[in-house]
Amino acid sequence: MRYVIVMFVSLLVALPAFAGQAESEDAVTNILFEESMENVSYSFRSDGFVDIWFGPAVPEKDYSRIVERLRKHPDIPGVLAGRGSKNYCSIP
Repeated sequence: MRYVIVMFVSLLVALPAFAGQAESEDAVTNILFEESMENVSYSFRSDGFVDIWFGPAVPEKDYSRIVERLRKHPDIPGVLAGRGSKNYCSIP
């Protein structure tokens, strides 16, 4: 019986993580669209955390502003940001 209760509680704990990922994806996509940021690569963890890399052509002020917006958004539980060594889109 105790095993069944533990399994049930484990499932309940896991459900918000799946919902959090979809909300995080929407939030990140909207912020990047609003900022017209294409020189970026990102992925999501199952718990909604985002790993995001910006190309070296992104100015420091834009990088800082966008990362700050991501970290303050209530639907994104965490952000791991960095700068890559290559650009992720063609820069005119």
